[in-house]
Amino acid sequence: MRSISNGGGGENGVLDRRAFLTGLGGAGLALAAGCGASATQTTARRVNAALARRAPHTLQEAIRGHVFYPGQPGFVSAAHVYNPRFDGVLPTALARPVDSVDVRDAIRFTVSHDTPVRARSGGHSYAGYSTLSNGAVLDLRKLNAINVDKRAGTATVGAGAQLIDIYAGLANAGATLPAGSCPSVGVSGVTLGGGFGLAGRYFGLTADNLLAVKIVTADGQLNTVNARTDPDLLWALRGGGGGNFGVVTEFTFRIHPLPASAAYFNVRWPWSSANEAIAAWQAWAPHTTDKITSILHLNTGPSINANGQYLGSASSLRSLLGPLLSVRGATLSSAFNLSYVPLQLLLAGCYGKSVAACHTVGAGPGGTLPRNVFNAKSDYVAKPLSSAGRAAMIAATEASGAGALLCDCYGGAVNRVAPTATAFVHRDQLFCIQYYGAGSTAAWINQAWSKMRPYVSGQAYQNYIDPSLKDWPKAYYGQNLGRLEEIRERVDPDHYFNFPQAIGRGPQRVAPRSGRG
Repeated sequence: MRSISNGGGGENGVLDRRAFLTGLGGAGLALAAGCGASATQTTARRVNAALARRAPHTLQEAIRGHVFYPGQPGFVSAAHVYNPRFDGVLPTALARPVDSVDVRDAIRFTVSHDTPVRARSGGHSYAGYSTLSNGAVLDLRKLNAINVDKRAGTATVGAGAQLIDIYAGLANAGATLPAGSCPSVGVSGVTLGGGFGLAGRYFGLTADNLLAVKIVTADGQLNTVNARTDPDLLWALRGGGGGNFGVVTEFTFRIHPLPASAAYFNVRWPWSSANEAIAAWQAWAPHTTDKITSILHLNTGPSINANGQYLGSASSLRSLLGPLLSVRGATLSSAFNLSYVPLQLLLAGCYGKSVAACHTVGAGPGGTLPRNVFNAKSDYVAKPLSSAGRAAMIAATEASGAGALLCDCYGGAVNRVAPTATAFVHRDQLFCIQYYGAGSTAAWINQAWSKMRPYVSGQAYQNYIDPSLKDWPKAYYGQNLGRLEEIRERVDPDHYFNFPQAIGRGPQRVAPRSGRG
């Protein structure tokens, strides 16, 4: 059995009670045999008995939160992540820690039993990496507190908080944080992978606003990481991807005053103008006022539009959107102001719903949003697409299938940060393309991605994690990869925290076929 401190690996996973006690007893007898005295053997047996009484025999005994096991009521629904494609992946145990200490104790238990573990915040990993079939899942949903320090201009946010709750909670304090638009995404994945959203060009990425974390590392320690205590690890956690360095339990963010005015807009074009529309959007979107962040949509069908958020009055939009509206056949189909939280609900597809309703069904009381089957890949574009590149986008969209090319514009505050200032390297890119399809659309996505190879930079967004991407370390991390690998070796030298696209990935651990974690 492995010690907690070295994070290394044997082949045993979660031990049942008998195996656990046998292991402790065997260690005690081996120590006593070196002394050869019956009195010492008796003392050792007493010490081992005391250790056995103190040591937790199961994961449930190790923590105060509830642990679900296979066969128990509620296990299957608790184990499911957002994407039903991964419903067949069920862990050997699913724990719901209640606080940072509970997470620490869970990690101490799983490390000491050499049991694979994954942490889950919102469960939206594109590759299903927030679950596994041969170990334990730590579901962080109960770590969802949001506390604002107005004087310091900061907020501490539990690692299981979901984005729509963060927007609503901060708005009650007159503040906001830039993050994504999917309401049930957890803050951990968004932040650790960078965190692009529709206020990003003005306020920066979510990771750019990260000041400190509490994190449980593989040595079983609960650490506070900030620019003073461990600047290298903080650097890595600002875009180095989730699951690589430990389990974050709490984030401290710089927050911003709630915008006094915010507007939604949507511009549509006839498909016959798609080439001109793409050209106009890519020339305008990364360079317009930072208060506008937009997304260009090319949808199979086909159709094309651009929508987004403007941190200002809708009365100014027609002028600001002039380059888009000058394209033949353009129409400004929507341009209106909303208060900030209702606008985030609109962007989340929840307009007219309450914040409570803007959650996935079953994830909490009142949730109404369905889980969704989807596939996705990503690319970055570093220079304006040529006419051939635009034609490739159009051809991909016109091909048979069902999906969309979603282009998130960068520039503004995102690109004013140097590529090596944080682990998020994609600072000199114009926009990110997400190849997205609901349902079984992998073939269409792969074809579209292949068509764009000559026209993209080779980078990919780590938060749109792609299990089929071959040279993913370079695509996600570029010139920052070496430093990330060095930090990973320092904080997790035995690569306890592991998954198929972990930085410096170590050997795969296998949990036992039987026994209870």
